[in-house]
Amino acid sequence: MRRTIRATFSGDGKTLSLTLPTGWAELSQEELTEVLKIKARAEEPWRGRLALLMHLTGLKALHRTGKAWECTVPTEGGKGRKFLLNPELVPGMLDTLNWLDEPGSRPVRPDRLHGAAALPAELHGVEFGTYLQCENCYQGVLQSQSEEAVKHLARLLYPGLKGKVEMWEQLGVIQWWTQVKAMFAHQFPNLFKPSDGGGTVEMADMMNNQIRALTGGDVTKEGEILGTDTWRALTELDAKAREAEEFNRKMKKK
Repeated sequence: MRRTIRATFSGDGKTLSLTLPTGWAELSQEELTEVLKIKARAEEPWRGRLALLMHLTGLKALHRTGKAWECTVPTEGGKGRKFLLNPELVPGMLDTLNWLDEPGSRPVRPDRLHGAAALPAELHGVEFGTYLQCENCYQGVLQSQSEEAVKHLARLLYPGLKGKVEMWEQLGVIQWWTQVKAMFAHQFPNLFKPSDGGGTVEMADMMNNQIRALTGGDVTKEGEILGTDTWRALTELDAKAREAEEFNRKMKKK
């Protein structure tokens, strides 16, 4: 796979510019995989960002020259170019990768794990029943820190997945679902409102309430609802949540 060239030099060859990604969605599949591996093994965030900076740019430190480091980076149409790097500039370079500390709200994930293809990143075309199972697993991860719940979530998101789910793969699965939830919170603001801190919500109750809202209490429709596209189901639930809130506001005014 051809490396993305992120280093360019000015016409006089004295100024180096590094074009780094500004979010998860800008990473290639190879870069995303490497980022997840780095985050999974890095004990300190700054070490992870340094390792990632070097991986993304191809930067290599050769040796120290006085107070600077002689380094090399790959460039378009040629071999690596050497340059002197002032160590005092490194913290600022690492700050451009601070977005790594937050998952963001645009879902991205490795296309495959162990040969198993992933579900669509934003869950378009995924059955509502599968979405509910994934959310149930995710809540299990949050509440019990269960590795088995993470592995179950991985196998739902990568149908047919077999074998050991490595730590970086678990991290990728959790981050992917976190991004999905952030996306849905933005897309369906009436349905997904920030918690008011009024206590935990039982996942089974929430799932049953959502199904009941869509079926109108008709149990014969449950199979049809669970097989509905996730986005269609959430769109309807969001509309119902908005209508319920509007109704409650009107009742309070009377």
